Amino acid sequence: MGEQGFWHENESYIDSVLNKVNMLAEDTYIYILHLKQNRAWFSETAKTYFGIRDTYSTDHFEIMRGLVHPDDWWEYEEGLPQRMRGENLDWELCVRMKGVSGEYHMFSIHTGIVTDEKNAEEYLLVLLHNENVLPRIDALTDLYSQARFTDDIEAEIGKKSPFAVLMIKLERFNNLNIIYGNDFTNQILKETALQFIYMMNENSAVYRLDGPKFGFILRGCGREKLLDFEQALREKLAKGIHINNTRVTLKICAGAILIEQYEGKADALKSKAAYALGHSETEHQGKLIIFNDEVRTSKNVDLELMKVIHQSVREGCEGFYVEYQPIVASETGRIAGAEALVRWRREPYGIVPPGMFIEWMETDPGMYELGNYVLRTALGETVGLLSVLPEFVLNVNVSARQLEREEFRAEVLRILKETEFPASHLCLELTERCRDMPIESIKREVEFFREYGIRMAMDDYGTGSASSGIVLHAPMDEIKLDMSFIRGIIEDTKKQAMVRSIVEFANNSGMSTCLEGVETEELQNYLRSYRATWFQGYYYSKPIEIKKFRELVQKISFY
Repeated sequence: MGEQGFWHENESYIDSVLNKVNMLAEDTYIYILHLKQNRAWFSETAKTYFGIRDTYSTDHFEIMRGLVHPDDWWEYEEGLPQRMRGENLDWELCVRMKGVSGEYHMFSIHTGIVTDEKNAEEYLLVLLHNENVLPRIDALTDLYSQARFTDDIEAEIGKKSPFAVLMIKLERFNNLNIIYGNDFTNQILKETALQFIYMMNENSAVYRLDGPKFGFILRGCGREKLLDFEQALREKLAKGIHINNTRVTLKICAGAILIEQYEGKADALKSKAAYALGHSETEHQGKLIIFNDEVRTSKNVDLELMKVIHQSVREGCEGFYVEYQPIVASETGRIAGAEALVRWRREPYGIVPPGMFIEWMETDPGMYELGNYVLRTALGETVGLLSVLPEFVLNVNVSARQLEREEFRAEVLRILKETEFPASHLCLELTERCRDMPIESIKREVEFFREYGIRMAMDDYGTGSASSGIVLHAPMDEIKLDMSFIRGIIEDTKKQAMVRSIVEFANNSGMSTCLEGVETEELQNYLRSYRATWFQGYYYSKPIEIKKFRELVQKISFY
Protein backbone atom coordinates (compact mmCIF):
# COMPACT_ATOMS: atom_id res chain seq x y z
CA MET A 1 0.00 0.00 0.00
CA GLY A 2 2.90 2.39 0.76
CA GLU A 3 0.68 4.67 2.84
CA GLN A 4 2.27 7.88 4.07
CA GLY A 5 2.04 9.26 7.58
CA PHE A 6 2.35 5.99 9.47
CA TRP A 7 5.57 7.16 11.15
CA HIS A 8 5.06 10.90 10.54
CA GLU A 9 8.79 11.64 10.13
CA ASN A 10 11.78 9.82 8.58
CA GLU A 11 9.46 7.05 7.42
CA SER A 12 11.93 5.33 5.09
CA TYR A 13 14.70 5.53 7.69
CA ILE A 14 12.58 3.98 10.47
CA ASP A 15 11.31 1.34 8.05
CA SER A 16 14.89 0.35 7.13
CA VAL A 17 16.04 0.24 10.75
CA LEU A 18 13.18 -2.00 11.84
CA ASN A 19 13.68 -4.36 8.90
CA LYS A 20 17.38 -4.64 9.69
CA VAL A 21 16.59 -5.38 13.36
CA ASN A 22 14.13 -8.04 12.23
CA MET A 23 16.71 -9.68 9.96
CA LEU A 24 19.17 -9.88 12.85
CA ALA A 25 16.55 -11.34 15.22
CA GLU A 26 16.62 -14.93 13.97
CA ASP A 27 13.22 -16.68 13.91
CA THR A 28 11.50 -13.54 15.28
CA TYR A 29 9.14 -11.48 13.13
CA ILE A 30 7.88 -7.94 13.73
CA TYR A 31 4.70 -6.07 12.99
CA ILE A 32 3.53 -2.76 14.45
CA LEU A 33 -0.01 -1.43 14.98
CA HIS A 34 -0.71 2.28 14.80
CA LEU A 35 -3.36 2.41 17.51
CA LYS A 36 -5.06 5.66 16.48
CA GLN A 37 -5.14 4.91 12.75
CA ASN A 38 -5.86 1.20 13.30
CA ARG A 39 -3.29 0.32 10.65
CA ALA A 40 -0.47 -2.24 10.66
CA TRP A 41 3.10 -2.21 9.34
CA PHE A 42 4.76 -5.59 8.58
CA SER A 43 8.50 -6.08 8.34
CA GLU A 44 9.96 -7.56 5.15
CA THR A 45 10.96 -10.80 6.91
CA ALA A 46 7.44 -11.18 8.34
CA LYS A 47 5.96 -10.61 4.88
CA THR A 48 8.28 -13.21 3.37
CA TYR A 49 7.75 -15.86 6.06
CA PHE A 50 3.96 -15.53 6.31
CA GLY A 51 3.28 -14.62 2.68
CA ILE A 52 1.81 -11.19 3.50
CA ARG A 53 1.49 -9.10 0.33
CA ASP A 54 1.60 -5.48 1.55
CA THR A 55 3.80 -3.64 4.02
CA TYR A 56 0.82 -1.62 5.32
CA SER A 57 -2.66 -2.94 6.06
CA THR A 58 -5.91 -1.44 7.30
CA ASP A 59 -7.29 -4.89 8.23
CA HIS A 60 -4.61 -6.60 10.28
CA PHE A 61 -7.12 -8.94 11.98
CA GLU A 62 -8.27 -10.34 8.64
CA ILE A 63 -4.66 -11.10 7.69
CA MET A 64 -3.96 -12.78 11.01
CA ARG A 65 -7.17 -14.80 10.82
CA GLY A 66 -5.71 -16.51 7.77
CA LEU A 67 -2.42 -17.27 9.58
CA VAL A 68 -3.45 -18.27 13.11
CA HIS A 69 -4.63 -21.85 13.61
CA PRO A 70 -8.46 -21.95 13.76
CA ASP A 71 -8.39 -23.62 17.18
CA ASP A 72 -6.19 -20.79 18.53
CA TRP A 73 -7.98 -17.87 16.89
CA TRP A 74 -10.18 -17.14 19.88
CA GLU A 75 -7.08 -16.67 22.02
CA TYR A 76 -5.54 -14.22 19.57
CA GLU A 77 -8.84 -12.41 18.95
CA GLU A 78 -9.28 -11.82 22.68
CA GLY A 79 -5.64 -11.37 23.65
CA LEU A 80 -4.43 -8.79 21.15
CA PRO A 81 -7.17 -6.18 21.80
CA GLN A 82 -6.31 -6.42 25.51
CA ARG A 83 -2.73 -5.51 24.69
CA MET A 84 -3.87 -2.75 22.35
CA ARG A 85 -5.61 -1.27 25.40
CA GLY A 86 -2.37 -1.55 27.38
CA GLU A 87 -3.48 -4.62 29.35
CA ASN A 88 -1.42 -7.80 29.96
CA LEU A 89 1.55 -6.39 28.05
CA ASP A 90 3.96 -8.51 30.12
CA TRP A 91 2.05 -11.73 29.48
CA GLU A 92 3.22 -14.03 26.71
CA LEU A 93 0.54 -15.06 24.21
CA CYS A 94 1.10 -18.39 22.43
CA VAL A 95 -0.73 -19.45 19.26
CA ARG A 96 -0.01 -21.67 16.27
CA MET A 97 0.61 -19.87 12.98
CA LYS A 98 1.44 -21.05 9.49
CA GLY A 99 3.99 -19.70 7.05
CA VAL A 100 4.03 -19.88 3.27
CA SER A 101 4.86 -23.61 3.53
CA GLY A 102 1.42 -24.22 5.06
CA GLU A 103 2.97 -25.87 8.14
CA TYR A 104 1.84 -24.61 11.55
CA HIS A 105 4.45 -23.69 14.17
CA MET A 106 3.95 -22.51 17.74
CA PHE A 107 4.69 -18.79 18.09
CA SER A 108 5.07 -16.82 21.31
CA ILE A 109 3.81 -13.25 20.97
CA HIS A 110 5.47 -10.45 22.96
CA THR A 111 4.11 -6.91 22.96
CA GLY A 112 4.93 -3.42 24.12
CA ILE A 113 3.54 0.06 23.56
CA VAL A 114 5.76 2.86 22.25
CA THR A 115 4.56 6.47 22.48
CA ASP A 116 5.47 9.24 20.01
CA GLU A 117 4.85 12.16 22.37
CA LYS A 118 5.64 14.80 19.78
CA ASN A 119 2.84 13.64 17.51
CA ALA A 120 0.62 12.18 20.26
CA GLU A 121 0.67 8.75 18.64
CA GLU A 122 0.91 5.26 20.16
CA TYR A 123 2.21 2.11 18.52
CA LEU A 124 1.87 -1.51 19.63
CA LEU A 125 5.11 -3.34 18.87
CA VAL A 126 4.46 -7.08 18.30
CA LEU A 127 7.26 -9.70 18.20
CA LEU A 128 6.40 -13.18 16.93
CA HIS A 129 8.98 -15.79 17.98
CA ASN A 130 8.97 -19.23 16.37
CA GLU A 131 9.19 -21.64 19.33
CA ASN A 132 9.58 -24.70 17.07
CA VAL A 133 13.06 -23.61 16.04
CA LEU A 134 15.68 -25.03 18.35
CA PRO A 135 18.09 -22.52 19.91
CA ARG A 136 21.67 -22.52 18.61
CA ILE A 137 23.22 -21.60 21.98
CA ASP A 138 22.68 -23.69 25.12
CA ALA A 139 21.22 -21.39 27.78
CA LEU A 140 22.92 -23.12 30.71
CA THR A 141 26.51 -23.49 29.49
CA ASP A 142 26.70 -20.93 26.64
CA LEU A 143 28.11 -23.68 24.42
CA TYR A 144 26.77 -24.35 20.96
CA SER A 145 23.50 -26.32 21.13
CA GLN A 146 22.42 -29.63 19.63
CA ALA A 147 20.84 -27.80 16.70
CA ARG A 148 24.18 -26.12 15.92
CA PHE A 149 25.93 -29.50 16.35
CA THR A 150 23.78 -30.98 13.57
CA ASP A 151 24.25 -27.97 11.29
CA ASP A 152 28.02 -27.96 11.74
CA ILE A 153 28.29 -31.69 11.03
CA GLU A 154 26.33 -31.09 7.81
CA ALA A 155 28.77 -28.31 6.93
CA GLU A 156 31.78 -30.59 7.53
CA ILE A 157 30.24 -33.32 5.37
CA GLY A 158 29.96 -30.79 2.54
CA LYS A 159 33.65 -29.90 2.75
CA LYS A 160 34.69 -33.48 1.82
CA SER A 161 37.58 -33.25 4.31
CA PRO A 162 38.47 -35.64 7.15
CA PHE A 163 36.95 -34.95 10.57
CA ALA A 164 35.79 -36.76 13.69
CA VAL A 165 32.60 -36.59 15.73
CA LEU A 166 33.14 -37.34 19.43
CA MET A 167 30.46 -37.68 22.10
CA ILE A 168 31.15 -37.98 25.82
CA LYS A 169 28.97 -38.45 28.89
CA LEU A 170 29.90 -37.58 32.48
CA GLU A 171 29.69 -40.80 34.51
CA ARG A 172 27.55 -41.18 37.65
CA PHE A 173 26.11 -37.72 37.06
CA ASN A 174 22.68 -38.82 38.23
CA ASN A 175 24.18 -39.73 41.62
CA LEU A 176 25.54 -36.20 42.01
CA ASN A 177 22.19 -34.79 40.96
CA ILE A 178 20.32 -36.73 43.62
CA ILE A 179 22.84 -36.13 46.42
CA TYR A 180 23.63 -32.44 45.84
CA GLY A 181 20.67 -31.19 43.85
CA ASN A 182 20.05 -29.63 40.47
CA ASP A 183 21.72 -26.27 41.18
CA PHE A 184 24.97 -28.00 42.13
CA THR A 185 25.05 -30.21 39.04
CA ASN A 186 24.19 -27.25 36.82
CA GLN A 187 27.29 -25.54 38.21
CA ILE A 188 29.29 -28.65 37.34
CA LEU A 189 28.05 -28.49 33.76
CA LYS A 190 28.89 -24.78 33.53
CA GLU A 191 32.41 -25.27 34.89
CA THR A 192 33.02 -28.33 32.74
CA ALA A 193 31.91 -26.39 29.67
CA LEU A 194 34.35 -23.63 30.57
CA GLN A 195 37.20 -26.14 30.83
CA PHE A 196 36.32 -27.52 27.42
CA ILE A 197 36.21 -24.03 25.86
CA TYR A 198 39.82 -23.46 26.95
CA MET A 199 40.80 -26.61 25.01
CA MET A 200 39.29 -25.50 21.70
CA ASN A 201 41.14 -24.03 18.71
CA GLU A 202 40.33 -23.17 15.09
CA ASN A 203 40.01 -26.87 14.22
CA SER A 204 37.75 -27.97 17.07
CA ALA A 205 34.37 -27.04 18.56
CA VAL A 206 32.39 -28.18 21.60
CA TYR A 207 28.60 -28.51 21.98
CA ARG A 208 26.17 -29.16 24.84
CA LEU A 209 23.96 -32.16 24.16
CA ASP A 210 21.24 -33.56 26.43
CA GLY A 211 21.88 -33.97 30.16
CA PRO A 212 25.54 -34.55 31.06
CA LYS A 213 26.58 -35.16 27.43
CA PHE A 214 28.87 -33.08 25.24
CA GLY A 215 29.73 -33.29 21.55
CA PHE A 216 32.90 -32.32 19.71
CA ILE A 217 33.79 -31.80 16.06
CA LEU A 218 37.49 -32.24 15.33
CA ARG A 219 38.50 -31.05 11.84
CA GLY A 220 41.35 -32.69 9.95
CA CYS A 221 41.31 -35.41 12.58
CA GLY A 222 42.72 -38.91 12.24
CA ARG A 223 42.86 -41.76 14.73
CA GLU A 224 45.94 -40.59 16.65
CA LYS A 225 44.68 -37.04 17.02
CA LEU A 226 41.31 -38.34 18.22
CA LEU A 227 42.94 -40.58 20.83
CA ASP A 228 45.17 -37.75 22.05
CA PHE A 229 42.25 -35.32 22.31
CA GLU A 230 40.04 -37.78 24.20
CA GLN A 231 42.89 -38.53 26.61
CA ALA A 232 43.39 -34.80 27.20
CA LEU A 233 39.70 -34.50 28.12
CA ARG A 234 40.04 -37.28 30.69
CA GLU A 235 43.14 -35.74 32.22
CA LYS A 236 41.52 -32.31 32.43
CA LEU A 237 38.48 -33.67 34.29
CA ALA A 238 40.56 -35.93 36.51
CA LYS A 239 42.25 -32.83 37.98
CA GLY A 240 38.87 -31.90 39.40
CA ILE A 241 36.73 -28.81 39.44
CA HIS A 242 35.66 -26.81 42.48
CA ILE A 243 32.00 -26.06 43.16
CA ASN A 244 31.07 -24.28 46.40
CA ASN A 245 34.33 -25.34 48.07
CA THR A 246 33.71 -28.95 47.00
CA ARG A 247 36.26 -30.61 44.72
CA VAL A 248 34.62 -32.87 42.14
CA THR A 249 36.57 -35.25 39.92
CA LEU A 250 34.76 -36.50 36.85
CA LYS A 251 35.10 -39.54 34.64
CA ILE A 252 33.66 -39.97 31.19
CA CYS A 253 32.53 -42.59 28.75
CA ALA A 254 33.15 -41.76 25.09
CA GLY A 255 32.12 -42.75 21.58
CA ALA A 256 33.32 -41.41 18.23
CA ILE A 257 33.28 -41.86 14.48
CA LEU A 258 36.04 -40.95 12.02
CA ILE A 259 35.01 -39.50 8.65
CA GLU A 260 37.00 -39.26 5.43
CA GLN A 261 34.45 -39.16 2.61
CA TYR A 262 30.76 -39.32 3.50
CA GLU A 263 27.62 -38.77 1.42
CA GLY A 264 24.93 -39.19 4.10
CA LYS A 265 23.18 -36.94 6.60
CA ALA A 266 24.36 -35.51 9.91
CA ASP A 267 21.71 -37.41 11.90
CA ALA A 268 23.18 -40.71 10.74
CA LEU A 269 26.66 -39.71 11.94
CA LYS A 270 25.26 -38.58 15.28
CA SER A 271 23.44 -41.90 15.65
CA LYS A 272 26.64 -43.85 15.01
CA ALA A 273 28.61 -41.79 17.52
CA ALA A 274 25.75 -42.23 20.04
CA TYR A 275 25.78 -45.98 19.36
CA ALA A 276 29.50 -46.08 20.17
CA LEU A 277 28.94 -43.98 23.30
CA GLY A 278 26.27 -46.43 24.45
CA HIS A 279 28.67 -49.33 24.01
CA SER A 280 31.32 -47.44 25.96
CA GLU A 281 28.92 -46.93 28.85
CA THR A 282 27.31 -50.37 29.01
CA GLU A 283 30.03 -52.77 27.86
CA HIS A 284 33.48 -51.17 28.04
CA GLN A 285 33.61 -49.33 31.40
CA GLY A 286 33.81 -45.91 29.75
CA LYS A 287 36.65 -46.67 27.34
CA LEU A 288 36.62 -44.72 24.08
CA ILE A 289 34.77 -46.74 21.45
CA ILE A 290 35.24 -45.75 17.81
CA PHE A 291 32.29 -46.71 15.66
CA ASN A 292 34.53 -47.58 12.69
CA ASP A 293 36.15 -50.32 14.78
CA GLU A 294 32.77 -51.69 15.93
CA VAL A 295 31.62 -52.00 12.32
CA ARG A 296 34.84 -53.69 11.30
CA THR A 297 34.60 -56.31 14.03
CA SER A 298 30.89 -56.98 13.45
CA LYS A 299 31.31 -57.32 9.65
CA ASN A 300 28.69 -54.62 8.98
CA VAL A 301 25.86 -56.64 10.53
CA ASP A 302 24.60 -53.61 12.47
CA LEU A 303 24.50 -51.33 9.43
CA GLU A 304 22.70 -53.94 7.37
CA LEU A 305 20.21 -54.51 10.19
CA MET A 306 19.48 -50.80 10.53
CA LYS A 307 18.76 -50.49 6.81
CA VAL A 308 16.28 -53.36 6.98
CA ILE A 309 14.55 -51.95 10.07
CA HIS A 310 14.23 -48.49 8.50
CA GLN A 311 12.70 -50.09 5.43
CA SER A 312 10.27 -52.04 7.64
CA VAL A 313 8.97 -48.80 9.15
CA ARG A 314 8.43 -47.32 5.69
CA GLU A 315 6.50 -50.46 4.73
CA GLY A 316 3.81 -49.96 7.36
CA CYS A 317 5.87 -51.18 10.35
CA GLU A 318 6.08 -54.69 8.91
CA GLY A 319 7.68 -57.13 11.34
CA PHE A 320 7.04 -54.97 14.40
CA TYR A 321 4.85 -56.11 17.27
CA VAL A 322 4.21 -55.20 20.90
CA GLU A 323 4.94 -57.05 24.14
CA TYR A 324 3.69 -56.15 27.61
CA GLN A 325 5.43 -56.19 30.98
CA PRO A 326 3.14 -56.09 34.02
CA ILE A 327 3.20 -53.21 36.48
CA VAL A 328 2.01 -54.30 39.92
CA ALA A 329 0.75 -52.56 43.04
CA SER A 330 3.66 -52.49 45.47
CA GLU A 331 1.65 -53.44 48.55
CA THR A 332 -0.30 -56.37 47.09
CA GLY A 333 1.64 -57.53 44.05
CA ARG A 334 -1.57 -57.50 42.01
CA ILE A 335 -1.34 -56.43 38.39
CA ALA A 336 -2.37 -52.80 38.03
CA GLY A 337 -1.21 -52.13 34.48
CA ALA A 338 1.46 -52.81 31.91
CA GLU A 339 4.14 -51.13 29.85
CA ALA A 340 3.94 -51.60 26.08
CA LEU A 341 7.34 -52.44 24.54
CA VAL A 342 8.03 -52.63 20.82
CA ARG A 343 9.78 -55.62 19.25
CA TRP A 344 10.85 -56.52 15.70
CA ARG A 345 11.06 -59.95 14.13
CA ARG A 346 12.22 -60.97 10.68
CA GLU A 347 14.36 -63.75 9.27
CA PRO A 348 17.28 -64.25 9.18
CA TYR A 349 17.67 -61.87 12.14
CA GLY A 350 15.06 -63.48 14.39
CA ILE A 351 13.62 -61.43 17.28
CA VAL A 352 15.49 -58.15 17.68
CA PRO A 353 15.06 -56.34 21.05
CA PRO A 354 14.55 -52.55 21.09
CA GLY A 355 18.02 -51.91 22.51
CA MET A 356 19.37 -52.81 19.09
CA PHE A 357 17.42 -50.23 17.11
CA ILE A 358 15.49 -47.68 19.21
CA GLU A 359 18.53 -45.44 19.73
CA TRP A 360 18.93 -45.27 15.96
CA MET A 361 15.25 -44.80 15.25
CA GLU A 362 14.86 -41.90 17.69
CA THR A 363 17.04 -39.77 15.42
CA ASP A 364 15.01 -40.70 12.35
CA PRO A 365 11.69 -39.12 11.23
CA GLY A 366 10.31 -42.66 10.91
CA MET A 367 10.14 -42.82 14.71
CA TYR A 368 6.92 -40.80 14.52
CA GLU A 369 5.19 -43.53 12.50
CA LEU A 370 6.67 -46.32 14.61
CA GLY A 371 5.65 -44.66 17.87
CA ASN A 372 2.09 -44.17 16.63
CA TYR A 373 1.98 -47.80 15.48
CA VAL A 374 2.92 -48.95 19.00
CA LEU A 375 0.27 -46.69 20.56
CA ARG A 376 -2.50 -47.86 18.21
CA THR A 377 -1.55 -51.55 18.55
CA ALA A 378 -1.21 -51.47 22.33
CA LEU A 379 -4.51 -49.70 22.93
CA GLY A 380 -6.34 -52.03 20.57
CA GLU A 381 -4.88 -55.17 22.14
CA THR A 382 -5.44 -54.22 25.79
CA VAL A 383 -8.80 -52.43 25.78
CA GLY A 384 -10.54 -55.74 26.56
CA LEU A 385 -8.54 -56.12 29.78
CA LEU A 386 -10.52 -53.30 31.38
CA SER A 387 -13.48 -55.65 31.87
CA VAL A 388 -11.21 -57.90 33.97
CA LEU A 389 -9.09 -55.18 35.60
CA PRO A 390 -11.24 -52.02 35.85
CA GLU A 391 -8.28 -50.01 37.22
CA PHE A 392 -5.85 -51.18 34.50
CA VAL A 393 -3.50 -48.44 33.18
CA LEU A 394 -1.43 -48.89 30.03
CA ASN A 395 1.96 -47.15 29.83
CA VAL A 396 3.21 -46.31 26.33
CA ASN A 397 6.54 -44.63 25.57
CA VAL A 398 6.47 -41.36 23.64
CA SER A 399 9.52 -40.24 21.68
CA ALA A 400 10.67 -36.68 21.04
CA ARG A 401 9.88 -37.26 17.36
CA GLN A 402 6.24 -37.63 18.33
CA LEU A 403 5.99 -34.98 21.02
CA GLU A 404 7.55 -32.25 18.88
CA ARG A 405 5.13 -32.85 15.98
CA GLU A 406 2.08 -30.59 16.08
CA GLU A 407 -0.26 -33.23 14.67
CA PHE A 408 0.62 -35.75 17.41
CA ARG A 409 -1.99 -34.31 19.76
CA ALA A 410 -4.81 -35.00 17.33
CA GLU A 411 -3.34 -38.41 16.46
CA VAL A 412 -3.45 -39.56 20.09
CA LEU A 413 -7.06 -38.44 20.49
CA ARG A 414 -7.97 -40.10 17.19
CA ILE A 415 -6.41 -43.42 18.24
CA LEU A 416 -8.20 -43.31 21.59
CA LYS A 417 -11.48 -42.80 19.78
CA GLU A 418 -10.80 -45.53 17.21
CA THR A 419 -9.89 -48.13 19.84
CA GLU A 420 -12.53 -46.95 22.35
CA PHE A 421 -9.79 -46.91 25.00
CA PRO A 422 -10.59 -44.58 27.94
CA ALA A 423 -8.14 -41.69 28.06
CA SER A 424 -7.87 -41.89 31.86
CA HIS A 425 -6.40 -45.41 31.57
CA LEU A 426 -3.54 -44.32 29.29
CA CYS A 427 -0.19 -43.12 30.63
CA LEU A 428 2.31 -41.60 28.20
CA GLU A 429 5.95 -42.04 29.30
CA LEU A 430 8.42 -39.36 28.18
CA THR A 431 11.60 -41.09 27.03
CA GLU A 432 15.16 -39.86 27.45
CA ARG A 433 15.36 -37.91 24.19
CA CYS A 434 12.28 -35.87 25.12
CA ARG A 435 14.61 -34.11 27.56
CA ASP A 436 16.31 -32.48 24.58
CA MET A 437 13.18 -30.39 24.01
CA PRO A 438 12.72 -26.97 25.68
CA ILE A 439 10.99 -27.41 29.03
CA GLU A 440 8.28 -24.92 28.07
CA SER A 441 7.43 -27.01 25.01
CA ILE A 442 7.24 -30.17 27.13
CA LYS A 443 5.07 -28.36 29.65
CA ARG A 444 2.59 -27.33 26.96
CA GLU A 445 2.29 -30.88 25.63
CA VAL A 446 1.92 -32.39 29.11
CA GLU A 447 -0.77 -29.89 30.03
CA PHE A 448 -2.67 -30.59 26.81
CA PHE A 449 -2.82 -34.36 27.33
CA ARG A 450 -3.67 -34.05 31.01
CA GLU A 451 -6.67 -31.88 30.08
CA TYR A 452 -8.09 -34.98 28.37
CA GLY A 453 -7.42 -37.16 31.41
CA ILE A 454 -4.30 -38.83 30.02
CA ARG A 455 -1.64 -39.54 32.64
CA MET A 456 1.95 -38.41 32.04
CA ALA A 457 5.08 -40.11 33.38
CA MET A 458 8.80 -39.29 33.39
CA ASP A 459 10.70 -42.44 32.42
CA ASP A 460 14.19 -43.20 33.82
CA TYR A 461 13.93 -40.36 36.34
CA GLY A 462 17.29 -39.34 37.79
CA THR A 463 19.41 -40.59 34.88
CA GLY A 464 19.81 -37.08 33.45
CA SER A 465 19.82 -33.59 34.90
CA ALA A 466 16.97 -32.53 32.60
CA SER A 467 14.52 -35.00 34.14
CA SER A 468 14.44 -33.07 37.42
CA GLY A 469 13.75 -29.81 35.61
CA ILE A 470 10.88 -31.36 33.67
CA VAL A 471 9.26 -32.80 36.78
CA LEU A 472 9.59 -29.48 38.59
CA HIS A 473 8.05 -27.40 35.80
CA ALA A 474 5.60 -29.76 34.08
CA PRO A 475 2.61 -31.30 35.92
CA MET A 476 3.68 -34.96 35.77
CA ASP A 477 1.58 -37.73 37.30
CA GLU A 478 4.28 -40.35 37.74
CA ILE A 479 8.03 -40.83 37.84
CA LYS A 480 9.72 -44.14 37.02
CA LEU A 481 13.07 -45.00 38.56
CA ASP A 482 15.48 -46.82 36.30
CA MET A 483 16.61 -50.29 37.35
CA SER A 484 20.16 -48.99 37.81
CA PHE A 485 18.93 -47.44 41.07
CA ILE A 486 17.44 -50.74 42.23
CA ARG A 487 20.18 -53.18 41.24
CA GLY A 488 22.21 -53.96 44.38
CA ILE A 489 20.23 -51.56 46.57
CA ILE A 490 20.02 -53.95 49.54
CA GLU A 491 23.79 -53.65 50.05
CA ASP A 492 24.28 -50.09 48.77
CA THR A 493 23.48 -47.38 51.33
CA LYS A 494 23.88 -44.58 48.77
CA LYS A 495 21.27 -46.12 46.49
CA GLN A 496 19.01 -46.60 49.48
CA ALA A 497 19.25 -42.91 50.33
CA MET A 498 18.65 -41.86 46.72
CA VAL A 499 15.60 -44.05 46.17
CA ARG A 500 14.08 -43.15 49.51
CA SER A 501 14.49 -39.42 48.84
CA ILE A 502 13.01 -39.67 45.32
CA VAL A 503 9.98 -41.65 46.50
CA GLU A 504 9.44 -39.26 49.39
CA PHE A 505 9.70 -36.29 47.03
CA ALA A 506 7.10 -37.86 44.71
CA ASN A 507 4.73 -38.77 47.54
CA ASN A 508 4.90 -35.26 48.97
CA SER A 509 4.32 -33.78 45.49
CA GLY A 510 1.24 -35.88 44.72
CA MET A 511 3.01 -38.05 42.13
CA SER A 512 3.06 -41.82 41.83
CA THR A 513 6.30 -43.79 41.60
CA CYS A 514 7.28 -46.99 39.84
CA LEU A 515 10.45 -48.89 40.75
CA GLU A 516 11.82 -50.89 37.82
CA GLY A 517 14.14 -53.88 38.00
CA VAL A 518 12.39 -55.89 40.75
CA GLU A 519 13.75 -59.37 40.02
CA THR A 520 13.38 -61.40 43.24
CA GLU A 521 10.88 -61.89 46.04
CA GLU A 522 13.54 -60.76 48.52
CA LEU A 523 13.99 -57.48 46.64
CA GLN A 524 10.22 -56.97 46.40
CA ASN A 525 9.75 -57.44 50.14
CA TYR A 526 12.68 -55.14 50.93
CA LEU A 527 11.44 -52.35 48.61
CA ARG A 528 7.96 -52.28 50.11
CA SER A 529 9.30 -50.24 53.01
CA TYR A 530 10.01 -47.38 50.57
CA ARG A 531 6.26 -46.81 49.97
CA ALA A 532 6.51 -46.57 46.17
CA THR A 533 3.25 -46.96 44.25
CA TRP A 534 4.18 -49.66 41.74
CA PHE A 535 6.85 -52.25 40.97
CA GLN A 536 7.98 -53.59 37.61
CA GLY A 537 10.49 -56.30 36.79
CA TYR A 538 11.29 -59.88 35.84
CA TYR A 539 10.07 -61.23 39.19
CA TYR A 540 6.55 -60.62 37.96
CA SER A 541 7.16 -61.37 34.29
CA LYS A 542 9.44 -60.59 31.40
CA PRO A 543 7.72 -58.73 28.51
CA ILE A 544 5.27 -61.10 26.80
CA GLU A 545 2.84 -60.99 23.89
CA ILE A 546 -0.78 -60.10 24.47
CA LYS A 547 -2.14 -63.66 24.55
CA LYS A 548 0.20 -64.69 27.36
CA PHE A 549 -0.38 -61.41 29.15
CA ARG A 550 -4.14 -62.03 29.20
CA GLU A 551 -3.48 -65.47 30.70
CA LEU A 552 -1.20 -63.90 33.31
CA VAL A 553 -3.89 -61.40 34.30
CA GLN A 554 -6.37 -64.21 34.83
CA LYS A 555 -4.27 -66.27 37.22
CA ILE A 556 -1.33 -64.41 38.80
CA SER A 557 -1.09 -62.39 42.04
CA PHE A 558 2.27 -61.80 43.68
CA TYR A 559 1.31 -61.16 47.28
